[in-house]
Amino acid sequence: MRSSVIFVYLLLSILCVYCSQPKRIVDQMYISFDHARYCVRRLNGTHEIGCQSSASGNSGRMYMIDNDEEFNSYLMNTKLIDSSGSFIIVLNVNLFNTYYVDKLITSLSSKLNGLLLYLKSTPSRPEYFSHDDQCPNHRYSYYLNQTEIINWNSKGTGLFFRSFPFPIMLIDEEDDYKQLIKFYRQFNYSQSSSPTCGLELKSFQNAAHSSKTCIRRNDISHSLIDLEETFCDPVGGLNIYSKLPQSFIIIPKKRQPKSVILILTTTDSFQMFLKIKGTTGGAQQPATSLITFLALAHLIGQEQNEFKQQDKEIIFVTLDGDALDYSASFKFMFDMINGSFPIGNQNEEPIKVEHIHSIIEFQSLSLTDKLSLYTYPSSLINQTFIDTLVHNNPMIIPMAVDSSLPPASSQIFLRQTSSLSFPAYILTSTNQNQLSNHYYHSFFDDPSTLSINISSLEYNSTTEFSQWIKNIVESFGQTLIESFVGIKKNVTIKQEIINNLVYCILKNINCPLIHNVTNQSTGNSFDSSNETSLPFSINTYPVAATPTFPFVQNILSYFLRDRIYDTYNLNETTCKQYSNNDSFCSYTYVGGYAPSIMSEQSFDGYCVRSYIRSVSSMSPAFTIDNYDLSQTTYPAWTESRWTTISLRLFVIPTRKHEIITLVIGILLLSVSFIVCFILRYYTNISLLQPSSS
Repeated sequence: MRSSVIFVYLLLSILCVYCSQPKRIVDQMYISFDHARYCVRRLNGTHEIGCQSSASGNSGRMYMIDNDEEFNSYLMNTKLIDSSGSFIIVLNVNLFNTYYVDKLITSLSSKLNGLLLYLKSTPSRPEYFSHDDQCPNHRYSYYLNQTEIINWNSKGTGLFFRSFPFPIMLIDEEDDYKQLIKFYRQFNYSQSSSPTCGLELKSFQNAAHSSKTCIRRNDISHSLIDLEETFCDPVGGLNIYSKLPQSFIIIPKKRQPKSVILILTTTDSFQMFLKIKGTTGGAQQPATSLITFLALAHLIGQEQNEFKQQDKEIIFVTLDGDALDYSASFKFMFDMINGSFPIGNQNEEPIKVEHIHSIIEFQSLSLTDKLSLYTYPSSLINQTFIDTLVHNNPMIIPMAVDSSLPPASSQIFLRQTSSLSFPAYILTSTNQNQLSNHYYHSFFDDPSTLSINISSLEYNSTTEFSQWIKNIVESFGQTLIESFVGIKKNVTIKQEIINNLVYCILKNINCPLIHNVTNQSTGNSFDSSNETSLPFSINTYPVAATPTFPFVQNILSYFLRDRIYDTYNLNETTCKQYSNNDSFCSYTYVGGYAPSIMSEQSFDGYCVRSYIRSVSSMSPAFTIDNYDLSQTTYPAWTESRWTTISLRLFVIPTRKHEIITLVIGILLLSVSFIVCFILRYYTNISLLQPSSS
């Protein structure tokens, strides 16, 4: 009997060890899709937008719809719809628009527990895919009080700005799609009496209701030390600006009116579907504009001896946060109006509205044969400047005087000054009041839209796109010299420089260029982003760990450096000593970027003297004391925080299978009780018997 007890004990021990490894069982129960894109919750002063699941995730029976015929067939199949308590609809990405989404919400009501979109393959992507509004940023545009607005993005669905009570995810990798369709065909194509596939979407968001509510919850949480938690973060990154280091004005010297030219572009975009370590899109907007902007900065730096002869300061400005209601532009103008531009040194004469001569902006550029030049207002524009620019580059087409402006940061600069102070010149790609970008604010806005095969793109590849950029940049550089220096000069930029910018921004920011223009420690910080394109997304404050800002700062400061230092053979120690005696400029010792160095001599290293500034681009709504976030004076966007994002597939058993499982479970429970009773009974006997010794 004692040997039987020992055998049963060993058997139970083995079972306990096996059952103590639940992870293995879970892995067998679920199939995870780790590369899925997901929709998150964002909030403004009064509303919430986006998607989320319940805290435990949303699950339901999987039903796949590939085309319009299948869509209508599903909605007419009331027997199928009534057979399940909840559905996760797996929808072809080509059907993701307001018509199909609203139809599903209306027909399924509470049974619609989530949406999963799928892309079969890259060639099957939709012709248009933009979920921004048809008139982007119309809530804060220059034309706020006009009843008739232009739908610059007429194919935009506006779904990004809607609030959904269920999660929405997207799989865009072919392997994931093949795995999904494999299990769907294996189970869901069988008879109704067979098991079916189910999906679980988990994307619970911590924030809710509005930015005002969420920020208040943050403050309450932060006042309780033991329960400190942040539910959402204000949208905003960094506004960065730089200029030639010889051009700053030191108090008591006064800056002359109409003496500052601002050249603008943006560094942010948004997508409805985010992805960890995935492409963010933004190839046409803002990447193309940013490449043009940086190349022009290099050309101005290259010709700095010419620009020393005139009395205008040219300041290059990148704005981060304008994709959502021009938050960064509001912050820039707020700082300027309140005497906080530029920051960094109190002895530098502030730049105010009356000092602005004009604004030149690169916005939403696409690889097109014609580019549109919008100007406003007609009473202040310099027609000679326009004529010179068109003469230097015939593919630039001036729009009619006082035409409505497309979505651009300049709208806020004009709005905040009642368009009475300076003109704006906006270069963009439009066709009959339509943006040329079919994927405006979408992850589909990738290098293929610029006729670039990203897999074969090399560091110094000359492409049709990079030649197109060169044409634009040289015409602008030549026009600026003719208009503000007063001389005619054919200026050129090396094609290699633009090729390198294209490669770094669109394919791999951990490229030789960034290592050439930074010191070793800064350059090494880009190693973690190897083989990653420059991310263009919504940033939040405190500034997220995005490489976008250090990349732009270092490239811009190097391109606009004081070129006289290229002729000095300085070591790192001497370079640092210079910085101790100059509070206006920064000094960095770098290896040097050969295509940019025009000195006949080459050295082991170079001391870079540059003027670079950065400031938070967070909306003034979050910096003004006691500002009511429900007001609409300034945008008040926040982004929710979240903890877990997951997409898992599982098999839903039939009713018969569930009953059998229940019965077996009850039987096993009964057997375990009997075994335990027997063990306890014989153990008591063994303990009560006297020892044989």
